[in-house]
Amino acid sequence: MLCAASCPTKAESQFRADSAWKDVRRLGGDVWSIWTSPGHATARDMRGLAVAAVLTGAAATADEPLRRWAADHPEAWPIRLLHPLREAGHYPVYELGSGQYLLPLSGVLYLAGAAGRSRTLRDAGLGCATAHLTSAGAREIVYRLIARDRPRLSPDDPFRFQFPGSRDWNAHSFFSGHIANSMGCASFFAHRFHLRVAEPVAYTLVTAIGIGRVLDGRHWLSDTVVGGLFGYATGRAINARMMRRERSASSAPAPLAVSFSLPFD
Repeated sequence: MLCAASCPTKAESQFRADSAWKDVRRLGGDVWSIWTSPGHATARDMRGLAVAAVLTGAAATADEPLRRWAADHPEAWPIRLLHPLREAGHYPVYELGSGQYLLPLSGVLYLAGAAGRSRTLRDAGLGCATAHLTSAGAREIVYRLIARDRPRLSPDDPFRFQFPGSRDWNAHSFFSGHIANSMGCASFFAHRFHLRVAEPVAYTLVTAIGIGRVLDGRHWLSDTVVGGLFGYATGRAINARMMRRERSASSAPAPLAVSFSLPFD
């Protein structure tokens, strides 16, 4: 009698399983769409990539000067301010940019949404997980193509590149995974939800984590700029696909191709 009143029916359980499977398929489709987006890039996308290249080039000129300044001024106030977000911090806040933290947090959000029948929480968990998996897969491809020594390995030469890439973790400076992962989640949340004052807070935290990785000698500044731009564009693209699915649900089916672009124009 108690179960009859409180337990889900077979139809409800089937609906939940079907919904979860659809979400998994959509996750895979979103990741694949972004990975293959260069194949259907538009003129607007190319303009965004050109601006990103200019920003990366500008950051590259500061790679070695910034590392040298940080080494010569360990007690400077910006460095002390970022101490809690670095590897030597009391709490591993910097790991909010790693899959070891982001994926479990995404899973908690998704499961909470499924249990509470909240599409918002499910989307939050799904979008963040998709952003991380997109970034992780893209970086694995880049690592096989390009090897760049981390600053701790070659502190005086930021332009030590090798082709093809390497499986050596110390050669995986390009591009920064922590900021790409966390920026992907922050960008998705900012585009998907009305965060208000939380939006600049999220972007500031993510940027600080990225700079902290530079100060810890894990990445050059240009690696962090590329990772940040990649993460921002990834979160924006994932939201665009979700929004397009919602619009198509109440109208005729539409193709889900989405431009992987940065809104510089």
